[in-house]
Amino acid sequence: MSDRPLSVSASNSTTTDSDRWSTEFGRLRAAVMNRRAWKITGVYAVVAVLWIYFSDKALGIIFQDPDLILRWSVYKGVVFVLCTALLIQFLIGRTFQALEVSAEVLRTQAGQLASLNRSLEAQVADRTSELKEALDQAQSADRMKSAFLATMSHELRTPLNSIIGFTGIVVQGLAGELNDEQRKQLGMVQTSARHLLDLINDVLDLSKIEAGQLPIQPETFEVAASVEKVANLMQPLIERKGLEFEVDVGPGIGAMFSDQRRFEQILLNLLGNAAKFTDTGKVVLSVSADQGFRPKGKTSAVDAVRVTVADTGIGIKDSHLKQLFQPFVQLDSGLTRQHEGTGLGLAICERLAVLLEGEISVNSERGRGSVFTVVLTRQLSGKHE
Repeated sequence: MSDRPLSVSASNSTTTDSDRWSTEFGRLRAAVMNRRAWKITGVYAVVAVLWIYFSDKALGIIFQDPDLILRWSVYKGVVFVLCTALLIQFLIGRTFQALEVSAEVLRTQAGQLASLNRSLEAQVADRTSELKEALDQAQSADRMKSAFLATMSHELRTPLNSIIGFTGIVVQGLAGELNDEQRKQLGMVQTSARHLLDLINDVLDLSKIEAGQLPIQPETFEVAASVEKVANLMQPLIERKGLEFEVDVGPGIGAMFSDQRRFEQILLNLLGNAAKFTDTGKVVLSVSADQGFRPKGKTSAVDAVRVTVADTGIGIKDSHLKQLFQPFVQLDSGLTRQHEGTGLGLAICERLAVLLEGEISVNSERGRGSVFTVVLTRQLSGKHE
């Protein structure tokens, strides 16, 4: 099926090239003939002027009788006509000979160019087919990778949840008394298991998003209540690092029709990221209404909710900003990396923002902190329902 359009296209292209070369050849031949005609005309004019002038002078010197001059003028005219006819015949013969040579050269070059053009079109068609096949294979492999990660992540979550649950039971002493050292060691096991579970959840979410399998469940919820819930969850972590935590919700923020769970996930990831990379200073969460937001692909502005998370942390270099939302990329990666994680948090935020018909951006200065801004459509379209 895919070869037929390419064949038709090549045929049409060849026909067009042939017509173009025919037109060019006709135009060139006309130009050559025009130049030859002017050359012949010029030569004829010069010869005629010279013959008439000098022949009349000669007759006037040789003959004194007007009748003889008139008679020899007739003879002179006949000779002139014969000479000019021979000259014109010679020049025209040379012109048509040159035209034949030019035509043959042009026909040969046109045939060679047409052959090269057909060969090039065939090569382009073959290369296009190969690239399309390679792209299909890459997309198929990417889908298989995402499906594999989603399946494996799900399989890993079940035993990890069991480890966390049973460890909690033992730490609480429900299976018998523990000494301090045992409780400490089991606490470390539980913390590590929870950290691993968080990483697996991130991989699972990203895999589902890339595979197009992450469900969006819109519902109406109060923005202020959702923000307060996230702030209460993150406050102990932020304050544990000795940071100030400010929450500023604009007046009359109201409700939004979107996926509350994913909205809160974006906030949690951004606040967690801010806390991770900030050692001194504060973290500020601000939420306000934005009535001038224009989603990508739409021509008119819509009502939206703007969320800003600002910190006084280490900041980001300008050269690293383009890599910021790429999965599995950590800007301080290396043997001396000080911060844990897979580098998926911001990548997930960016993809979730797109799914919720919004966008995310960042302004940052190395050594002075970062400001992440997320703008989400207040009324999610019905295509997600």
